[in-house]
Amino acid sequence: MTHIGPLNGLPIACTLTPTAGKAQIEKWRAFDEDYALETERTDTRLTIHYAKVEDSIARLRGLVEAESSCCSFVDWRIEEQYSDLRLVVTGSPQQLAALNVG
Repeated sequence: MTHIGPLNGLPIACTLTPTAGKAQIEKWRAFDEDYALETERTDTRLTIHYAKVEDSIARLRGLVEAESSCCSFVDWRIEEQYSDLRLVVTGSPQQLAALNVG
């Protein structure tokens, strides 16, 4: 499966150690494998749609909490008011490129 979540590689600006960064990437990949539906992109916004169930909500909250501290150069927001679960990441084109989303 193609990884469509926010992290395919550890961005240079991330403050996680290489070991913690690798673990975080693996968590994203597992989460994406379980729940990712589709991705929408503009120059300044990335929206990833996930299946909305209790487990996906809890796991996404944990992932975003970690990302908000280690990759605070972009804005991380979870939208739960839709029938699907949405992760919205906003920033400049350069900031979003640093996330290495593929």
